[in-house]
Amino acid sequence: MDTSFLPEAYRAIERGNIQTLEELNQAMTAWIEGYYHERVHGSTKQTPRERAAQSTRIPRKVSLEQLADVFLWEEERKVDKDGCISLQGNTYEVDLELIGKKVLIRYDPFHLKEIQVMYEGKKYRDAVPVHLSRLHDKRVKPEKPREEPVQKEETELSFFSAAEKKRLEQIGAEGMNYAQMRGNGK
Repeated sequence: MDTSFLPEAYRAIERGNIQTLEELNQAMTAWIEGYYHERVHGSTKQTPRERAAQSTRIPRKVSLEQLADVFLWEEERKVDKDGCISLQGNTYEVDLELIGKKVLIRYDPFHLKEIQVMYEGKKYRDAVPVHLSRLHDKRVKPEKPREEPVQKEETELSFFSAAEKKRLEQIGAEGMNYAQMRGNGK
């Protein structure tokens, strides 16, 4: 990834060919499916797709909620005598039984209205906003729509376009056979 995807992604961003997170995700999917999964690995002498097809392990399903939970930021805060905590200039009320305790808070840095509260491994009700001066963490920049989109260069062959074309050709030729991908089909 470091020697193949990242340099291509940075070049595409600099040229204006990738302007949004959605476009970056599409490029990464194209790279993974159309390039990475098709390259023979030096140690295993198999492509990742072949290796996965031979595996007897069943992939674990993860809900969107569980996946989003992985990306929450965590910090510790001490609950004051009024049952409140502060984050980024915002004030939140927590359960009164937590007064004086150091709690773990978990939050989405792009959405400071919802703060999870935990103490000694136990999850408490979410913190209730009392005063919100910031809606996002000051260390992040929320994505803003561009007023004038940068003109994409169409003259160069895009590595990601080629990878996406190959991925779509495979899907069209073979179809999506998930049983075969898991090694259960023939």
